Amino acid sequence: MGGCPFLMPRKNATSKAKGSHAWKQMVLFREGHPEEFERRYHKRSNAEATNASLKGKYGEFLRSRRWHMQKREAGLRVIAHNIRRLIRYRIRRDVELLD
Repeated sequence: MGGCPFLMPRKNATSKAKGSHAWKQMVLFREGHPEEFERRYHKRSNAEATNASLKGKYGEFLRSRRWHMQKREAGLRVIAHNIRRLIRYRIRRDVELLD
């Protein structure tokens, strides 16, 4: 699948086109409150980027079959991801201190 993994209305999008009620509401909100829309949408883009990073590193599927084990497996993946990010941050910071 190519392109953007989530939809955002283009600058010239209109609420008069055929489509869902939610899409029209989003376009109208963007027109009326552009700063608030960008702030909220940036949160979504951060979440999407995090999910893509997790799936890219650990795969899309869980190996566990039972629900409580799937929750545990997903949680451990998130913990491992956060530890990796922390280590990378610390290494970058230490390298900058040496410069």
